[in-house]
Amino acid sequence: MQMIRTFQITTREEAAQADRQAEWAKTPQQRLIDMEFLRAQRYPNGIAPRLQRTVEFVELARR
Repeated sequence: MQMIRTFQITTREEAAQADRQAEWAKTPQQRLIDMEFLRAQRYPNGIAPRLQRTVEFVELARR
């Protein structure tokens, strides 16, 4: 049995375009499954931290 390996040389722009096309070819359900998979990897215990809300007032210099 002989195994043949091939590869293709592309630019970064071509690779990014291929990635975008592959992502948009997915159904919304497949994208949701992918997002849930990534969230489970990032937060294994299932609890994501809340976003902090901060307000900062900046006084503008008058000319």
